[in-house]
Amino acid sequence: MLVRERALVLADLHLGYEASLEDEGFSVPRVQTRKLENYVRGIVEATSPRRIIVAGDLKHNFSRNLAQEWDDVTRFVRLLAELAPLDVVKGNHDNYLASILAELGVPLRHELLVGDARILHGHSGKLTDQMTIMGHIHPAIRLRDEVGGSVKDHCFLYDEFKRVLVLPALSLIAYGTDVVGQRSSDRISPLLSEHGLSSFAPVVFSGERALKFPTVGEMRKSEG
Repeated sequence: MLVRERALVLADLHLGYEASLEDEGFSVPRVQTRKLENYVRGIVEATSPRRIIVAGDLKHNFSRNLAQEWDDVTRFVRLLAELAPLDVVKGNHDNYLASILAELGVPLRHELLVGDARILHGHSGKLTDQMTIMGHIHPAIRLRDEVGGSVKDHCFLYDEFKRVLVLPALSLIAYGTDVVGQRSSDRISPLLSEHGLSSFAPVVFSGERALKFPTVGEMRKSEG
């Protein structure tokens, strides 16, 4: 949430993912969109944003608009537009999203400037000296205990010197990228690939409490 501008920013919903999995032979209950609707409605009721921004990958399939995607995106966009004025930024999965949004009167943008923050998906482009809010990476961290048990949770990534905030995937199905254990995550976004993610601090929310961890680089050293 951009507090001063009262803008709620979401990323990587991957609506219709269940239908893509079915094409690959996996059966997954089609419940993600309904659960995300309830979740977002709760956030809006708690924060009363003046606008909502989806920072890319609203849908999932690269190559076409699946029937479930058309239905789910239409339903979800109508809900968001009823809650607050809506902007959608194009992600790498959104190749055919414009045709769905056109029927709903919602433009598909490449990036937005909200206050002093640049909002984009993160699959293309370069960093500037502006505050940047992006998605695309699906950041997560895996925490292990002394007996070998582990849990992985989605997280934010923030670098206060680069002024870059990476949002977690809102999707309930999309795989989270373990940014500590998977060093290949340094190269997922061309905006960050030059220096990688070592300087970013993961932030996980436990209820309303924000838990800030050491930087990705420091956590990698301790695991090594």
